[in-house]
Amino acid sequence: MEELKANERQLATVAKILDIQPIEDAENIEMATIRGWHVVVKKGEFSIGDLCIYVEVGSVMPDGLPEDKAEEWKALHKLSCRAVTPEERDIYRAQMAEVSKLNTKPEFEFLRQSKFRIKTKKIFEQISQGICFPLSILESLGNFQSVIGDPRWNTVFILSGDEGNCVPIIENEDLTELLGVIQYVEPDPASMGGDAKGELEAVGILMSDEQRIENLSSKWEQLRKLRYVVSEKLEGASASYFLKNGEFGVCSRSLNLKESEFNTFWKVARKEDIESKMRQYAYDHNLTNWNIQGELVGEGIQGNIYKLKGQTVKLYNLFDIDTQQYLDPISFIEATKEMGIGLVPIIDDDYELPETIEQLFAIVDNFYTIFGNNPKQLAEGWVLVAKGDVNGLRITRSAYNRLSWKAKSRTYDLNK
Repeated sequence: MEELKANERQLATVAKILDIQPIEDAENIEMATIRGWHVVVKKGEFSIGDLCIYVEVGSVMPDGLPEDKAEEWKALHKLSCRAVTPEERDIYRAQMAEVSKLNTKPEFEFLRQSKFRIKTKKIFEQISQGICFPLSILESLGNFQSVIGDPRWNTVFILSGDEGNCVPIIENEDLTELLGVIQYVEPDPASMGGDAKGELEAVGILMSDEQRIENLSSKWEQLRKLRYVVSEKLEGASASYFLKNGEFGVCSRSLNLKESEFNTFWKVARKEDIESKMRQYAYDHNLTNWNIQGELVGEGIQGNIYKLKGQTVKLYNLFDIDTQQYLDPISFIEATKEMGIGLVPIIDDDYELPETIEQLFAIVDNFYTIFGNNPKQLAEGWVLVAKGDVNGLRITRSAYNRLSWKAKSRTYDLNK
């Protein structure tokens, strides 16, 4: 289903440096603005207007070492940390450096100790989200070259195809697959168990993953014309429940799961009596093939930051598999009430955006959860779903009758 793939996140893109500002007391770094992101970069590496490769937070860069050599590096690193003398430590570090020379992607080697994961950081009291690379790293792929040989590699590149075709690399070009970047997904605890029957996409369900507002900054004024249902983004495990061709099924974030008494996703489905509630709702509303999605939360799931007893699911959307359309947010809220299945916490059902993105983050970065039993817990963020007519805006999931995005708390991200 090509429309599903077209909706996937673009984690690594060609982006323009919109602004550069100094950082107080910092001699070698400065702050760059890319779309709605603020990123610490090396001083002098980029100028305003330059193109770069921007990689979002939540991404994992590829490891260019063979698996056995990567494990050897890890073993040497552990030994170096346990070294008794500086001389012993230097021996291990020298061996680590020799192993690193075998990396086929040396431009990412400096990320090894962070397991190649790109995270939100605070540097000189500045929040930095993501990482910028010069376009020159594309040269290592072997099929890119500069059109005019600019030594700064910040102008235009071409890709020489098998037949000698040249494709310009332009702003917003998606380089995620080309660079081998993947999205970091918190692994489900082993206790959640279960074997897969197949992929989520094979069922016809969209994977749950909202676009971040930082990537939509250029459309802010258009977005401000809409009103939103705002919900708290919960920290848990994404779960989907579907009825298709008469069959009831349960999915994790990306997999269709076999039923098992040891599988948490299925256990919650049975405990909440989701199948019978969905079948009744389908009968009452003439639905055939459809699914609901929500966040699985509670004991044993992502540290149970809400201090819940047991496990449950809180829903955040309803999707018609046949028409590939989401139910509008107000009707969805009514549907959860009718089915008697829990809903994610609703913060506002008629929200008007502030004048700037920074004003929104001033709220989100300091917003504490309104869910569970831990009121001192910072919320992960907000999810905003537009109400009514989206005025033809072709962004995020509007092709599926849903204009939605998330504002993740940068304060929360710093502690992950």
